[in-house]
Amino acid sequence: MSIPGFDDSRIKDYPDKKLLEYIRAYYKPFISGDPDAQKALQTEDFVITDIPLGFIRIPREQWHAINASFSTLLTDVHITAIALYGSSKPGDSSLLEHLTEVTLAADPPPGAAEQLPPGTKKGDRIGMIDLDVSWWNEEGKVTRQVVYGRTTWPSFDFSQFDPPK
Repeated sequence: MSIPGFDDSRIKDYPDKKLLEYIRAYYKPFISGDPDAQKALQTEDFVITDIPLGFIRIPREQWHAINASFSTLLTDVHITAIALYGSSKPGDSSLLEHLTEVTLAADPPPGAAEQLPPGTKKGDRIGMIDLDVSWWNEEGKVTRQVVYGRTTWPSFDFSQFDPPK
């Protein structure tokens, strides 16, 4: 299944096809800016820790409000999956290493601006290398998520993530 804005060419052969399906389904609404659809893929007791944003174990409803507000700041979202580990088995977790690139649709508000390179403004394209750990239930919904990432830097070269030849 191909999702515009989601390059999964590096993980498409991962042996746990169910996990690939879960990952694609979960990131599609983020890419398209649909926080309600992403919320529907989270359990009622979902919690998230987002280290770059400074949120520790916040509940689903609070995250949804943040995500809904945050998604209005982003356009032209593109995710390039680098590596995938883990399992789709209920209670198991997965780790997705990826590059997220976005264009800012508006100037970043206070709080978000401090997490971005100095002087970042509307129209700028920014990137972040992320590690997302997600725990799955029997329905393929996320029960818990931990996100760790860092914005890319001036000399960042994505080709360094290319598999060895």
